[in-house]
Amino acid sequence: MGSAHYTGGVATPLFEIDDLHVAIADQAANAADDGPVGAEILKGVDLTVLPGEVHALMGPNGSGKSTLANALLGNPEYVVTQGALRYKGEDITAWDTDVRAKAGMFLAFQYPQEIAGVPVRSFLQQALAARKGIEDLSALETRLAIMDWMGRLQMDPSFADRYLNEGFSGGEKKRNEILQMAILEPELAERLEKEGFEGWR
Repeated sequence: MGSAHYTGGVATPLFEIDDLHVAIADQAANAADDGPVGAEILKGVDLTVLPGEVHALMGPNGSGKSTLANALLGNPEYVVTQGALRYKGEDITAWDTDVRAKAGMFLAFQYPQEIAGVPVRSFLQQALAARKGIEDLSALETRLAIMDWMGRLQMDPSFADRYLNEGFSGGEKKRNEILQMAILEPELAERLEKEGFEGWR
C-alpha cells in the first residue's frame, strides 16, 4: 500500500468513482473513437477508497460487477458515458490500460488469460521493469524476489518456468495472481471473484 496523503487533516482518497455510467461499445464499430454504444449497464456508481481501506462489492450475476472491473481496467469495449475515475486525485478516465498499471493499479482477473510461450518469471520481469520504469532491471534480483515469494506462498519453484496460466488449476491461478501482486506491489488492487465478490485495497 502507498502512504496516505493528507489535505487539511483529511486523507486524500486513493481511488474515487464519481457518478460513473458505463455502456458496452458496439463490437462492429469498436475501432471508431465515436462508434455507437449499447444500453448503459452502470448508471451512476459512486465509491471512495481511502489509503489502507478494504472494500467489498457483492451482487448477483448481471448486477454490473464485471462491467465495473472492465471500466477500471480501461477495456476499450466498455465506454464511460458519464462520470469519472480518479486515482490519487488525478482523473484517469481516459488513461490506457498500461498507463494505469504502471501507475500502480492492479486487477486480478476472474479468468486470467493463458499466454503460451511466456514463462511466469519472464512475465514478472517485464511487468516489474515497466512498473518501476527501469529497462535494465536486474534479472537476478527479480528471480530471487520471485523465488522468495514463491517459498512464502508454498509454490513449487518449477512454477516460475511454466507458461503463464497455461494448464494452471484454479488454485494455481489464484496463487499466481497473489504472486504478481506481491512482486509488483500495486497501490490499488482489485480482485473479481466468480462468487460475486469484488474488492479493492
